[in-house]
Amino acid sequence: MQLRTFLATVVTGAALAATGTTPAVAETPDTPPTTAANCYVDSNGTLHCANGASHLRSQPYFRAPVVSRLDSTYSYFSCWTEGDPHSGGNDIWYYTDGDDGGHGFLPAQRVFTPQDPMPGMYHC
Repeated sequence: MQLRTFLATVVTGAALAATGTTPAVAETPDTPPTTAANCYVDSNGTLHCANGASHLRSQPYFRAPVVSRLDSTYSYFSCWTEGDPHSGGNDIWYYTDGDDGGHGFLPAQRVFTPQDPMPGMYHC
């Protein structure tokens, strides 16, 4: 029985590879599909959006010192800027206040926006 299951998996994988189709992948807990609908930019240019926990850095670069921590799952972000490219597929970073009193930048991959940067936000 295990051999049949293994062979079925191999055949399915080969068929998907041949067609260029990728199998459906479950969403990770950090990117729930409904969070982008909850993002908005208010009249002051501040983004309100769901986010994943992250270190905040003094500058929008991974080599910059960590200056704070964001552990909340819904936060506000006062502006955006360009920095190091990240796994979100762009170089946008958002600036916010950390949960421990500090403030800094986090890569856009950790903010669950429908697009980066969000229209209506201020550039830092």
